[in-house]
Amino acid sequence: MPHNDDKINEYVDSIIHPKANATLTPPQSSTKRIPQVRGIVSKEGDYEKYYVPKVVSIGPYHYGKEKLQAIQNLKPGFAKKIFKGKRETLKSLYKKLLEPEMVNYLRGFYDEDSTNMNISDTDFTYMMLLDSCFILYYTQFIYFRSPEDSSKLKSYQIVLAHQDLFLLENQIPIEVIRQVAHMTEIDLEVSFRQFLNESRIVKPLWSNTKPFLPEFKTCNHILHVLHGSLTDSPMNESSSHLRNAYNYRNVSELVGVGIHFGPSSRMSLAHVEFSKGLLRFLAHVKLPRITVDDSTKYMLLNMITYETYFGSIKDAWVTSYVCFLDSLIDHPDDVKILRKSWVLETSLGSDEEVAKLFNEIGTDLVPYYDAYFETRHKIQKHYDSYRNTLFTQLKNEYFNSPWAIFAILGALIAVFLGCVQTYYTRWSPKGECDDLCRFLKIYNHL
Repeated sequence: MPHNDDKINEYVDSIIHPKANATLTPPQSSTKRIPQVRGIVSKEGDYEKYYVPKVVSIGPYHYGKEKLQAIQNLKPGFAKKIFKGKRETLKSLYKKLLEPEMVNYLRGFYDEDSTNMNISDTDFTYMMLLDSCFILYYTQFIYFRSPEDSSKLKSYQIVLAHQDLFLLENQIPIEVIRQVAHMTEIDLEVSFRQFLNESRIVKPLWSNTKPFLPEFKTCNHILHVLHGSLTDSPMNESSSHLRNAYNYRNVSELVGVGIHFGPSSRMSLAHVEFSKGLLRFLAHVKLPRITVDDSTKYMLLNMITYETYFGSIKDAWVTSYVCFLDSLIDHPDDVKILRKSWVLETSLGSDEEVAKLFNEIGTDLVPYYDAYFETRHKIQKHYDSYRNTLFTQLKNEYFNSPWAIFAILGALIAVFLGCVQTYYTRWSPKGECDDLCRFLKIYNHL
């Protein structure tokens, strides 16, 4: 398809001179790599609440919606700042993205049957260019609240835009972002690293922990990068398909049989560890330390849907982990134990809300692959042990207060002294009788 230079100039001018905004026809699309999820999500209310952007559209699926126009109208201004007003640089990149090979590559991310294929290559490229500039500008400046750069957006828009950038339907190929970063001499790794570290649900135990971040060239879009950053190991295919019966109910019940929880030192969903203590009656389970805030449910649901859509055994970490947490959390008391153990870091209003969050996500969620089969099996084995249960019941019954401990220690000391007295009374060796002893024996006929 021949390119219309007048159209290119019009779009380039719309960025350099924002008053000359062009209007795009909203495309309608689905994709193999960036799918529409309406048909995957069973509840329509959940789709509208957790999968549809609130303030900014990225890519074709939600472009043109009236409620998203406020930020859409600001995108040319952000693009102008990214290119520092250099018209020829912008035009050069525009033409590069319009090359047939590149356009076909980018269009290939979207399902041909549901994308509005009447949109021209110049319109499609203009949309890709504006969105990639917005992502770069947001991740570099707006999210970190640079006063000058975020002045055009209200606080709630900044917060909601952060959620919107990780919605599965709200993605663009990362190759476009890479091209813009290269042309504008922006270090994509540096630009994204801090933003993604701030956005991770798995948090470090220590501030100097270095998080894992996958190579951008291996990822398709931002959500893919975030998902890949949650684990640095492939799933164990040899055991993940196995199933076993588990009859423990929650964290509180496991603590009752001597299993204690703590945070893993690794920022990876792959590192869940079960170990026995020095006393074989006790055990420890180390879990990745995750944060729970207003955006957590959005990210978890979209990553679970991402895993469901692609169905790869190596990628089902989030689904497995949410199911694992759901098996541990029934009540707010379970959340309290994990929170006090630094496994959960939560900024939600109450433990009740956190428990409800995981219970709602875990409803009807059964992973075909169980990444934590071995850990579950070890927990169940410890839980089934009569010796461990008896020891813990005795501990809970007799050592549940300082006064009970003092009473037991006093009783043990009394028993010990009684045993010593009995021993010396019956089995102490006879010693030589002194003068007083002999005197008493002679005159008292002893």
